[in-house]
Amino acid sequence: MRPRPDPGSGEGGDLEATGSPHSAWLLVAVAGGVFIAADDQTSVVTVLPALIPDIGLAVDDFFLASWVINGYLLGYIVALPIVGRIADARGHGRVYAASLGVFMLGSALVAAAPDFWFLVVARGLQAVGGGAVVPVAMAIVVAQMPPGRRALGLGATAAASEAGALVGPLWGGLITELLGWRWMFWLNIPMSLPVLGAVWWLARNERAEGRIDWPGAALLAAALAALTIAIADDPIDPRPWGITALLLLGVAALTVLFVLRQRRVEEPMLRLGMFASRPVSSAAVMSVLVGAGLITALISVPLFVNLVLVERPIDGGFTLLRFTAAVPVGALAGGWVTGRMGPRLPAALGVLLGAACFAGLLPWDEVLPEVWRTTPLVVGGFGFGLLIAPLGVAVLSHVRDEERAVAASWLTLARMGGMLVGTGLLTSHGLGRFYARAGSIEFGSPEFAELVTEAQVSTFHEIWVVAAVVLALTTALAWWLGSERASEWWAAR
Repeated sequence: MRPRPDPGSGEGGDLEATGSPHSAWLLVAVAGGVFIAADDQTSVVTVLPALIPDIGLAVDDFFLASWVINGYLLGYIVALPIVGRIADARGHGRVYAASLGVFMLGSALVAAAPDFWFLVVARGLQAVGGGAVVPVAMAIVVAQMPPGRRALGLGATAAASEAGALVGPLWGGLITELLGWRWMFWLNIPMSLPVLGAVWWLARNERAEGRIDWPGAALLAAALAALTIAIADDPIDPRPWGITALLLLGVAALTVLFVLRQRRVEEPMLRLGMFASRPVSSAAVMSVLVGAGLITALISVPLFVNLVLVERPIDGGFTLLRFTAAVPVGALAGGWVTGRMGPRLPAALGVLLGAACFAGLLPWDEVLPEVWRTTPLVVGGFGFGLLIAPLGVAVLSHVRDEERAVAASWLTLARMGGMLVGTGLLTSHGLGRFYARAGSIEFGSPEFAELVTEAQVSTFHEIWVVAAVVLALTTALAWWLGSERASEWWAAR
């Protein structure tokens, strides 16, 4: 029997270089953790209707309930660049295992939450662990997979992430109906333990000595928190514009301070020169816009099914399954195509298919034929999946070797930042538009229910038009990703 490799050593490097079964099992292990974290991220969409009354919120407190999502996204985003830098400095395998441990602790606290704001904070802690898993997994793939298989490995990791997102809504709805929503979080612990042990055993801990820029991390966290609060306003009782303006000024000031510090500090969290590369900067901007589109689909589709079609939360999960089931297929296809044709073509096609998805949702109404329920969601899911590998390759193939984990972190941060902005706009402006329409309807009129439904449908359609236009315009950025095949670039390294 081969002795266990020392987690702090480079033992086993020759095995990974030749693409042995060891590296294949490592890929399975890290992808397993990515799957669990992604499952938890999307399962909450179908859990909210049961969670809201149980945790002490009124049924119409959807704005506050959105902080269950916002708290997770904020914790996720804050963790990404910090943990990525820690992973580069302390070792990918060790940090991956520690991140899963934090995720399990957060899951236990969410499951035991006595009130709403305790749950939001615990959800943020859970996101710190779950958010670290994805970029560190990508860095492990790039560092320990053979050069010719790295694009496919990134595609497989992305497929695991999207497969988890696929299962999440159904898992959340099923566990909630059978055991209650708290059990959805308790079950994260036994599912994560085998993955933690496998990664600790199999992963090398390649690392570069360095320091963590904690003041820079604090500035970034403060800027993101202020941005979240500024965007997520109460649509029923909005704050004065002056307060929002002050929050945005604070975001700008904190961002400037963060940039100035990154220029001065010897070992920055983020090497700003990284974005001088057109593929890197284009991929980052695309990730923001794609993230906003993705969260729009994940939230609006099950809500439409629940509110307009008046179906159960689990039915919303089954409808969303048409979208999420196509994402891992697109992710694998994107990895394969990117390895042979470069990132430009699959990225452009992916955003166009995403735009076509939202355009295809516009015929949705109180009566929804099965063909219109299925076709646009399958097209959109495949398109969003197609984007993942080319964006990852565009970034990871244009940064220094010692920056892989932090670069992957910032790429994922860009997408999650877009999701955070998208959630804020949906809850603030989307709900605001609905309340404005519903406010003009005379309560108690014979057509009241029908008119409210029409207001809901009009609001969803407006959201989908904006999403389609934004994604269509994003196609132009794909040109700057380049057409160099990933396998050729990594082989040249």
